[in-house]
Amino acid sequence: MPLVKMPNFFSHKTLQRYLVREWFSTFLPSLACFEFLIFLGFAIQLLHKGLDIIALRELIIHLFIQAFPYSIPSALLTATAMTYGRMSADREIIAIQASGIHIYKMITPILAMGIIFSLITLALSSEILPRSCYKMIVLQERAINNILTGSLATFQKKLDFHPYQIYIGSIENNVNKDIAVIEYANDYVINVILAEEGFIKVNEAENKIFLTLRRGEFIKPNYKKIGEAPRLGEFNETTFEISLKEKKRDSSTKYMTILQLCKDNKKLKKVIRDAKISSNSQRHNNKLAIEFAACKEEYDDLSRKRKMLMIELEQSNENLIRQRSKIDGFENENKIAKNYILVSNENLIRLKKQNKISPSINEDRDKKIMQIKETIEREKQRIYTIEQNTATAKKIQNDEMKNIASLSQSISKIDAQQEILLKKSAIIEDDLEIIDKEESIRENDITIHRRASQSLSCLVFIIIGIPLGIKLRSGNLMVGLGASFMIILFLYYPLAVTGIALTKNTSMPVIPILWGADIILFLGGMFIFRKLLIK
Repeated sequence: MPLVKMPNFFSHKTLQRYLVREWFSTFLPSLACFEFLIFLGFAIQLLHKGLDIIALRELIIHLFIQAFPYSIPSALLTATAMTYGRMSADREIIAIQASGIHIYKMITPILAMGIIFSLITLALSSEILPRSCYKMIVLQERAINNILTGSLATFQKKLDFHPYQIYIGSIENNVNKDIAVIEYANDYVINVILAEEGFIKVNEAENKIFLTLRRGEFIKPNYKKIGEAPRLGEFNETTFEISLKEKKRDSSTKYMTILQLCKDNKKLKKVIRDAKISSNSQRHNNKLAIEFAACKEEYDDLSRKRKMLMIELEQSNENLIRQRSKIDGFENENKIAKNYILVSNENLIRLKKQNKISPSINEDRDKKIMQIKETIEREKQRIYTIEQNTATAKKIQNDEMKNIASLSQSISKIDAQQEILLKKSAIIEDDLEIIDKEESIRENDITIHRRASQSLSCLVFIIIGIPLGIKLRSGNLMVGLGASFMIILFLYYPLAVTGIALTKNTSMPVIPILWGADIILFLGGMFIFRKLLIK
């Protein structure tokens, strides 16, 4: 009996419409299921971290947006596996192949859907999701500004110990006044503490900060009603600790779209091209940081030494001035003493002439002669002492001048060494800045490729879901979900997380390790396809 040829419309458009309709009938419930599960996980996580129901209600739309890039690939894999599994179990695939239609005709429309949803997921991950995260930041800023407005006029100091930020209004007699402590959970404020005064004590041994607050109140931000700031209670004095081992906040790349990341990379690369890159820039960041710290420490040591030399130089200059003043004083005393001797000699000559004129004994005259002689002798002794003191002062003066010259030379050497260190530090700092920009470029590249690879996983999941469903030969929901969870939880996401962890190693290339999970799943899907085609 001759075989009946199937109508042409069935082999093309009708078949493709049938496949897409069957696929969508499974995809939409799967998407709703995964979206709800991931949303529920996010919500429970936020509630566990302290977010209240009022704030959660305001964030529902953002949580759904954040869940889409994860739920769409999972739903695609489940829907594809279940659709082709049911068709394989009902022998529809065999019947279609028996009608002369190649298997490629059966997978083309679903692959097209994979491409479409890859583009949709890419738009979500690259443009919509960052904006949603930013809106969450704006939301919490509005709430916190409402609380702080009117409570604290100005802040002199801000301390960041994630997940806490501490604002200090003023400091009086080593006491912090008008304190605001803000506790963050991810991208929003969950608690605020206002206090009139407090003390901050750092415990370096335990790597903790102890904060003692007095006369304050606990406040919970109201994200639903911005005009309200419910107070949870007041306190007279409270103390709590903040660990210094807390992780820093996520990079700002989380809130940047792919277009913004690409523009940022372009600017950073232009800065690097325009910069004068020294040979040091090829060294490791940690080594440069250690060298920079060593230069800074050496510079500080030289500064301390220079300060001591400057103090000594100042003392020497002061002593030199004192010795010059002493020498001038001694010279004046020496002149006065010589004048005394000169006057005394004249008086002595005059008395001796009187003795010659009247040689008779005159006790008063003899007494005066003796006194004049004693005065001359005393002044000679005084002159001798002055000359000795002058010589000593001149010796000290010469020593101080030599010391000043030596100190000035030492200071000049230190200045030269400091100038060399400053130039070296400037070169290292430029290299560190270049490396920092290169790290920023790498961080941007990681974010771009992570989002792109996550989006392309939609197509990869379809590629592996088609042969997987044909092999399973079951359209049962539990079988489809089980197979999807096995691939997602035990194969794809472990590989993806491993790739993200490997990006911390700067020697590892970004593209292979971030696209590795997609490549492995793609190769696995193609391997199963090959087995099906050979069979």
